[in-house]
Amino acid sequence: MYEFEIIFLVALLFIIIYFVGSYRNRKIGVKYARAIKEHMTLRSEFVGFRPYGRGGFRSLCRMKKNEALTKVEMAVTLVDRENLMHYPLSLLTRDRDRLICWGYLRDTTSADIEILPKLNQKLLRKITSQKQLQEVTIQKSKLKESFTFLASDPDVAEKFLSDSQVKKHLMEAKTFIKRLSLDHDETRVYLLGELTDISLKPLLNLLCCCADQHIRAQ
Repeated sequence: MYEFEIIFLVALLFIIIYFVGSYRNRKIGVKYARAIKEHMTLRSEFVGFRPYGRGGFRSLCRMKKNEALTKVEMAVTLVDRENLMHYPLSLLTRDRDRLICWGYLRDTTSADIEILPKLNQKLLRKITSQKQLQEVTIQKSKLKESFTFLASDPDVAEKFLSDSQVKKHLMEAKTFIKRLSLDHDETRVYLLGELTDISLKPLLNLLCCCADQHIRAQ
């Protein structure tokens, strides 16, 4: 008896969520873009953006000549706020906005280094199956409570992780990091993290700090 009314109400709800979600993603995307531009302008000669995905974007920062990085490419991916099913599913999947950074170094790194959240055993198994890396134990550091460290050269990794600024920025961003890599072959720093109002600055600071420490260690 009420089938038509129910179908109509469900369809209407999907439409409302779609438009409201699209508006929220555009607003959130603009907010993230402004924060990136504000934070990276001091280090960059150019900061540009282009659309990417549903309300997300890609960003390119061409760094100043005195910086350890030549350029930083970023991808901001936003959760599917336009989809009604996102909201109940997110309670299970814990889906979040994501920031992916590729920071290209002026000089090659001395070793491959991987920093992973302690609980992400799936990613740990995947990486160890792809690369010949050794687990690195950092003594007398709170970092070992939050992260697993892998490296092709443990001595280089220990020196890198003993830097006071690296330790500071890792601790500040520890709840947001999903993966941090220094890649010898690609000559770059890779960073994957959860993106929120409070995580963007610590994640970008960590990326730049890793590059700066790499240059100091040469």
